[in-house]
Amino acid sequence: MEIPGEFHDLLASTAIALVGTIGKRGEPQVTPLWFLWDGERVRISLVDGRQKLRNLRRNPAISVVVVDPARPTYYVELRGRIDELVADPEFALEQAIARKYTGSWSDVEPPGTARFATSVIVDRITSQLGH
Repeated sequence: MEIPGEFHDLLASTAIALVGTIGKRGEPQVTPLWFLWDGERVRISLVDGRQKLRNLRRNPAISVVVVDPARPTYYVELRGRIDELVADPEFALEQAIARKYTGSWSDVEPPGTARFATSVIVDRITSQLGH
């Protein structure tokens, strides 16, 4: 599903995403997360060993909500599933995401920690334009 153009600026901004996944007992798990909008899809970087990645390996369902902090009634929620998890040994996606938010990158994980890249396949969009 294509994301409407009126949300592209919000997705390109440095607003934080709230990412929801489903835990092993069916409970929701929601985490604030930096992300990258590449003009077509929302891309996320996941750290090996973290709950979010374990949840998505078990169940690829995901919800991503991005709210404009200056206008909280302007938001978009993308519901769907993740695309294939791809190993990112060079941390290319993580570095691009960090540069978006801070202008630079430094690895804060222990040496040897694996990262995976994926994107959101959108099945449903809910939103508010916040006029």
